[in-house]
Amino acid sequence: MTRHKVPVSLSALVLLAALLTGCTTNPAPIRIGVLSDCVGFFRNLQDAALIGAEVPLLERGAALRGQLPSEGLTPGAVAGHPIELVTGCTEGGEYSTLIDQTRVLIEVQHADVVIGGSWAGDGLVLREVARKYPNTLFVVAGPGARQVTLGNTAPNLFRFAPDLAQQVAGLGTYVFQDLGWRRAVVIADNNEAGWDGSAAFLAEFCALGGQVTQYPISPDQPSESNADADGVALFSTSFGVPAESLTMFAADPASPATSLVLGPGVSEDLAYLRAIPEDAAGVVTVVPAPGSPETVERYRAAVIKYFPSAPRSDILTPFVVRYHDAVMAVMLALEQTSGTAGAGLAQALGSLDADLVAGRVRLDANRAALLSTAVARLGGHGAVDIVRTVPDVDQTFGGALPADYAPRAGEQPCIAGTPPPWAK
Repeated sequence: MTRHKVPVSLSALVLLAALLTGCTTNPAPIRIGVLSDCVGFFRNLQDAALIGAEVPLLERGAALRGQLPSEGLTPGAVAGHPIELVTGCTEGGEYSTLIDQTRVLIEVQHADVVIGGSWAGDGLVLREVARKYPNTLFVVAGPGARQVTLGNTAPNLFRFAPDLAQQVAGLGTYVFQDLGWRRAVVIADNNEAGWDGSAAFLAEFCALGGQVTQYPISPDQPSESNADADGVALFSTSFGVPAESLTMFAADPASPATSLVLGPGVSEDLAYLRAIPEDAAGVVTVVPAPGSPETVERYRAAVIKYFPSAPRSDILTPFVVRYHDAVMAVMLALEQTSGTAGAGLAQALGSLDADLVAGRVRLDANRAALLSTAVARLGGHGAVDIVRTVPDVDQTFGGALPADYAPRAGEQPCIAGTPPPWAK
């Protein structure tokens, strides 16, 4: 019997090849790029940042490739889709390096999401880079200028950390209503943290009817700037004023707990907190409002499990927590999309409402965090005791800090107006 060849069309061959390929290959991994400082002033913080960033993947099946976080991870997985973490080496304040390393993560490492922001100005740079790569999602991990997510924003950029003004919410109200201040001296570092922090303080204090005198930090300030004031609000980083000198700024040196308050810069470094002298006990500052006890304890236990040699004191530093929360937000959004990236992931990130280690957070229409802060009293050995929390802080303080205002060097506006919601 004669056998006849059955013609096979090209389209059928293509379909067969596609089916075979689909059966024999794994889904393409989703790559999360993390920018951390490995050179320059903050180079000693690389492993701390990566500890925070790697825990969410380790909880999803990844494994450490070595003893150090910087040695990398094997892939984790969400809904059966592999998730890889790739890293870029940056240097705080060197924005050309930040741009270059971000491009490497996207163009060479094929990152679907880029997370970074160890320096105050990083968010502004990442916002502009995000415009060049509209198919890549960007998450700003650290505090920075409010303009990053106000005004001319990038639609593919998200921020789950507070801006530098947001994290001060509640402090101006506390000194006016609880301490009874009516005249205050505001002393601030001549940088973004100082400008934004003092602007936020004034948005509350002056709206309630307070009056202020403003000075930049200088060696002469403790002796000359606090005359006739009820108290001093000091906005300094751990690099600005030595810890042992803080109480010298109090309006009443005999009672710093009632005549001095501190911006959030002092809580960024636990070593600095522990160095604050005993006579500062009772002085109030502002800190991130923590997440639920269950969320915080799960995170703490995971860090100890996967990084047993990490200093216990570093686990809950805001720096480490912010990298963790940024990556965790992406993981939670991926779980909503069953492990797929693209437009669905962007939508999931934008609508996320999650209890993270630094508190419950959701995003506004500009993809910026609505979050809670905490007014806290300093105790011994770096401890803080939360006095009250301020929930749902938006970037404008309910309109008390106009969206179009960009804090800058010099005095910030002190305007009597409508107080923020939590001050009423």
